[in-house]
Amino acid sequence: MPQLNVSLDASFWINAYRGGLVNYLSDYFTLFVPQVVANEIERPSAITGLPTAAGLKFREWRLRGHITIQNPQQSVDWFHAGENAAIGLAIEQHYWLLIDNGQPYRFSLAQGLTVIKTPDLALFLFDAGKLSYQETYQAIHRLQINKKLARSVLIALEELARSKGVVST
Repeated sequence: MPQLNVSLDASFWINAYRGGLVNYLSDYFTLFVPQVVANEIERPSAITGLPTAAGLKFREWRLRGHITIQNPQQSVDWFHAGENAAIGLAIEQHYWLLIDNGQPYRFSLAQGLTVIKTPDLALFLFDAGKLSYQETYQAIHRLQINKKLARSVLIALEELARSKGVVST
C-alpha cells in the first residue's frame, strides 16, 4: 500500500504518542507539518521550556527526515493557528488531515476533507493485524478522548473483533 500524504496537527501527534500509536504512522503516511504545528509539539511550554516525551519523539522524527516541514500558502482562519495551518495545508495540497480536536475535525469533514482521528487509526491497526485486541483496547483507553466517543470506539472494536472471530459473542 503506498503511503498517503497527510497534514498533521499537534492534537493528533500528542494523542497518538499517548496511545502508543506513533510508531505506526510512518508505515502508512508521509507526514507534512506546518512550522507552527512543529513549534507547538516541540515547545509546548514557554514557561518551563522543557519538552515533553511526545515533543522529543517528534523532534527525533523530524531530524531523521520522517517528518517534512511544509507551510500552506494561506492558512484558514477558523480555529487556533496550528489547526488553521494544518487544515490549510491539507486543503491546498489535497492531503488527508490527521487531527483530534473535535470542532476542527467536524468542520474539516464538512468541508470535504478526508480526516482521521487517533481512534480511527487504532481501529485500522487492529483490523490490519498490527495490534492485538488487548493492545487496541489499551490504546483507546490511553487516548484523550471524551467518554461518549470512547464508548462508541470500544463498541466498534468489539464488533470488529467479533467479525474477525477474535472475541466470542
